[in-house]
Amino acid sequence: MIRYLIKNNFKLMLRNKWIIAALIVGPVIVIMVLSSAFQGLMASYEGMDEFKAGYRIEEGSIMKGSILAVKEAGREAGIILTEYPDGEPEELMENNELAGFVKFEKDAYTVYESADYVTEGMMLEYFINRCMSEGIDMALQTAGVLVQAGNAGQKDIELPYQKLDYMPAIDSVDYYGIIEIVYFIWMSVVFAAGVLTEEKKNGIERRFWVAAVSDFKLYMSKWIPIVLATIIGIGEAILVTVLLFGIHWGNILLSAAVLLLLIMASAAFGLMLYYILKNLAVTVVALFISVWFMGFFGGSFETYMFSNIPDVMKNASPIYHVNRALVEYSCMGHSAYTKSSVLYLLAIIFVCTFVAVLAEGLRKRGKV
Repeated sequence: MIRYLIKNNFKLMLRNKWIIAALIVGPVIVIMVLSSAFQGLMASYEGMDEFKAGYRIEEGSIMKGSILAVKEAGREAGIILTEYPDGEPEELMENNELAGFVKFEKDAYTVYESADYVTEGMMLEYFINRCMSEGIDMALQTAGVLVQAGNAGQKDIELPYQKLDYMPAIDSVDYYGIIEIVYFIWMSVVFAAGVLTEEKKNGIERRFWVAAVSDFKLYMSKWIPIVLATIIGIGEAILVTVLLFGIHWGNILLSAAVLLLLIMASAAFGLMLYYILKNLAVTVVALFISVWFMGFFGGSFETYMFSNIPDVMKNASPIYHVNRALVEYSCMGHSAYTKSSVLYLLAIIFVCTFVAVLAEGLRKRGKV
């Protein structure tokens, strides 16, 4: 019976040509608009030449023993850092044609940006923020251990700046061509709109309750067709956008694997919301709000090259890890976010499936 349900639901989902068309046309329109709107901004980042910035290290700063490593990393990123022990940052920037100035305080830092070098200032702020987020926590922990051990007199603390990796610049078309596909995948539950509506309207759900079919199998009879229908719909969308815009996906095998897991996770997440809410319209609204929230902090509406969102917010968003992995596949062919994105998606699949089946089982037994 389960095979018949999967086959029948899959056929019903494919009959809804409007949904398939929307998942093809939608990404095309959004990619075209966003890539065009941000083309100039990302191109200016892309074509950035070397620029100069100043810095000052105050007494007791944890950066004192690590500034050489930071300067070397900055040189690789096209930022020439020069020390200015005295003077006001604003005057130094104006008199020495500096794009920015960084003041390293005892356990913090301040970035000054020149109004004449807006893009360079943003790049400097991103670079320093990246350095500090990668190394400041470890430095503070190390300093705390040294103090407790009676070695508070040690001044040089090594920070892991030497191995900082910088993602090459990516074209706006590739960037939005990838992350908007991710965004639309999260709407995969709409493929089941016809099936879910008809089941509720005709009371088919209750008929299944008295049949010898487990809650898990009934759940899979919807989850599997949604996954298959989304693969077809999104696959066509990817093909169309590649042909129209020449989007470069980089490592095809890794990209395909992450996208497949993403489709499976999105179907599980959407079905979980439906099994809890039992109202398709409310489910779609809740899904959109959830994905919008994750996307806002995870890169669906901003380029993370200029992001000022706290790292803890971004790292809590599954979309951030997926976006980061796919975009880095495109421009580098590999990504350090592969493992985290896979773990996030697997966790969503298993947790959402468990919650959905549990919710349906409780409802069937009259406990909710």
